[in-house]
Amino acid sequence: MIGRIASFHHYQSVANDMNRQQVRVAENQQQLASGQRLLTAGDDPVASIYIQNFDQQNTQIDQSIKTITLARNRLNNEETAITEVENLLDGAKRKSMMMVNGALSGDDRLAHKQDMQGLYDSFMNLVNSQDESGNYVFAGNQYDKQPFFRDNTGKVSYTGDSYQRMAQVGAAVSVPVNDAGDKLFMEVPNPYGDYQPDYDLQSGSLLLLSQAKNTNNQDTAAYSISFSATDQGMTYQLFQNGQQVDAQAYDPKKGIQFGTLDVTVEGEIKSGDSINLSRQDSVNVFDAFRRGIELADSDVSDASATAELHQVAAELSQGFKHINRARSEIGTRLQTLDRQEDMHQDFKIVMSEARGTLEDLDYASAVIELNENMTALQASQQAFAKTKDLNLFNYI
Repeated sequence: MIGRIASFHHYQSVANDMNRQQVRVAENQQQLASGQRLLTAGDDPVASIYIQNFDQQNTQIDQSIKTITLARNRLNNEETAITEVENLLDGAKRKSMMMVNGALSGDDRLAHKQDMQGLYDSFMNLVNSQDESGNYVFAGNQYDKQPFFRDNTGKVSYTGDSYQRMAQVGAAVSVPVNDAGDKLFMEVPNPYGDYQPDYDLQSGSLLLLSQAKNTNNQDTAAYSISFSATDQGMTYQLFQNGQQVDAQAYDPKKGIQFGTLDVTVEGEIKSGDSINLSRQDSVNVFDAFRRGIELADSDVSDASATAELHQVAAELSQGFKHINRARSEIGTRLQTLDRQEDMHQDFKIVMSEARGTLEDLDYASAVIELNENMTALQASQQAFAKTKDLNLFNYI
């Protein structure tokens, strides 16, 4: 009985050893076929954890790269639209300056008015442009709604919001992918400073406002300046909310100063000229277009209308500069996207190399190990064959 048990255990031991060698050979062959050292987490639990972390980071990077591609497309669409807007604003400014020419006839101004109207219509189409997904480019976060509407009088209203959409292109990096239309077209810095002029000029006057600034932001009063010619020269009277607060001889080098108010004018002044100043820190490009079209109907001898055309040209020029700065910011954002994408691609390479040190197979060592396991398997098979044939009759 003891002999039978001993023989069975010996047989089972040899069979188990042969099976283990077969498993090892199969693993070696699978490693050589796949080129990977780790086939299951049990082959190296610590390395498997690191590989899982690499996979998660790689997935996050791929998502960030997709976000960068989407953000780049949106910014390219906006840059294209803004470039066209710049061209239209520059053309409208030139038309305004042409209408200032006193030698023009009424028909000439009418032709310029029609050109100006065409530029304005094209401008309205651009500010309501959409991207490839049908989203309005200049609507802020309300990208599914048309942002700008023009009524029968030509006045434009904005229905979007003032927010920017942000694209998360890195762990701690977000890039704006749009610009709100109100900030681009309706909040242009006032080219004259802090006040908007309203002219009441005598025939032949060439008076123009150069600059009007007030360092006191709490001063919201309306000012007006009237000029009078005397035997001693030109004088001015300054009114604040309709009340005269100052009257002096006008010195072109000094300008007009009262408290925190500083006003400078240029051009030939006629007695009886006056300028009304209303506090306004920013101007509206749409209003500049509309006023330019309306002023085209004025008589070429109307000095006030001519001065206002100068004002329209100044506002359109300021709008061009404002939009140009916005386009520069878009270029900076695109550069940020390019740098971030390069960083992601470089990090993917580093992670791939690090993962390779943990996962990739050393073919030379694997072939040697396969040969060793094949030899061990052959020995186990031979031992199993001999053990299988052993019985008591061999010794009788």
